[in-house]
Amino acid sequence: MKKNIAALLIATTTLFCAPTQEAVVASLQSIGCDESFAKISVRGDPIKNYATDYKYHMKRYKNTQEEYKAVEKKFLEAEVPLFFSLIPYCESNFKKNAKGYATAGLWQFMAQSGRTYGLIIEKGNDQRTNACLSTDAAIRYIKDLKKEFGSWYLADFAYGMGEIKLKQLIRKNGSKKASVLLKDSQFPNGTRSHFYKTLLLDATIHHSNHNTIQKNPNE
Repeated sequence: MKKNIAALLIATTTLFCAPTQEAVVASLQSIGCDESFAKISVRGDPIKNYATDYKYHMKRYKNTQEEYKAVEKKFLEAEVPLFFSLIPYCESNFKKNAKGYATAGLWQFMAQSGRTYGLIIEKGNDQRTNACLSTDAAIRYIKDLKKEFGSWYLADFAYGMGEIKLKQLIRKNGSKKASVLLKDSQFPNGTRSHFYKTLLLDATIHHSNHNTIQKNPNE
């Protein structure tokens, strides 16, 4: 019994510790970014800058692991990097009924985007707040963004700022490199914050030594 309690305490403590550089690099590689963490860091160390947000989201993750497993499974089956399955923690604090400015649900879809990806959005029936259906729509959207921009990390940028804005930044800089785009003064702060916070969560949850995830749930 004492050994089990000690193991649980160690696991819980590790869960809330900041991710290692190696875990962050592994997360970056999982979304097709081969640059170093130092190179893509802007305005100081993201691990320090987002320490409070990181602990807040990790606490929420700990309290919603059962619900999250259903989301995670869908991404595994769709062969989309698990990085993206953690977006709801940064978008809606993983609350399916969350409402923002013209957005709703786990994935904070706007009405137009939700309808484009097959969600019914009408009075008394807003499927953006349906965790299962909205996650399916998010996966379709993220896959389309990957096809359009060619890289998973660019798909994440587009998810945050919109396709038009990202195309403008790529054209302006003449580069698709994460380090170049993130350091542009016109890169939206909200998207930059969203990216770093999701990166830190993914590094800890999916790439730390204490917690490995199978690529195929049926293996």
